[in-house]
Amino acid sequence: MKKEIKYCRKSELLTSKIDKETVMMHQESGKYFALNAVASRIWDILEKPVSEAEIVKILLREFEVTNEQCTKEVNSFIAELCKKKLISID
Repeated sequence: MKKEIKYCRKSELLTSKIDKETVMMHQESGKYFALNAVASRIWDILEKPVSEAEIVKILLREFEVTNEQCTKEVNSFIAELCKKKLISID
């Protein structure tokens, strides 16, 4: 059986909530990132190791979106977080 990949946010990021959005600073690179409400929710979910499928399942309960669109957006967002080294792979 194939092991499911889990992702978790890196602890060295400084984060702050402003309304429903999240602003982050990556200490290593000195870069700032701003996340909209949906991305902020994904960021909250990434507090503990979680798979893309688990993220999609949570978001489908909380937002009005199709499974196909949600899966596509989550995959894209996770790939971007990995590329920017903001999350780790478990």
